[in-house]
Amino acid sequence: MSRMCLGALIVGLVWAGISGPAYAQDTLTILGSGSGAFEAPPVATAGVGTANCTLDRVAVTIACTARVHNIVDLRAGHLHVGGPGVAGPVVIGIPGLPLRASDDFTVSWTWTSGDLTLRAAQGVLKMADVFEACSSGNCYLNFHTTANPGGEVRINLCPQQAELGRAANPFFSINVCVADR
Repeated sequence: MSRMCLGALIVGLVWAGISGPAYAQDTLTILGSGSGAFEAPPVATAGVGTANCTLDRVAVTIACTARVHNIVDLRAGHLHVGGPGVAGPVVIGIPGLPLRASDDFTVSWTWTSGDLTLRAAQGVLKMADVFEACSSGNCYLNFHTTANPGGEVRINLCPQQAELGRAANPFFSINVCVADR
């Protein structure tokens, strides 16, 4: 009997080693909504936005769709690493934006590791670092305009919300994110 248990244990350990790290899942949806009120420091603007992104650990991509309303003279858009209330560094630019646009727009894109701007001082050395920051509520989309070059619409991103505004994070098996608060 003990030989059988030992054999099962060995098979289990070998299988765990072959299959790689045990993550709860390979994709995670993060989302948020925001305005100038979430900028650091806050700005007075009529601009608002929503975003929905999917982090894919296997493909090493982030696919997003953002809807922005009431914006005037769009100049740029980026993903920043930083928690709510913190002005963090740009790590990836948003491609395909309707620059100089005013009013409303919707844009969809997919980032790969080749799009990443490394930020060693902030611990962003690879796409997995961005995944970790975003999955714990420490990243945001920022849309910049001529009137507010530091950011006019900030969308704090967080895993889909669970009870009481906290999100269980199945990507890293943690429970830390409170979006837009």
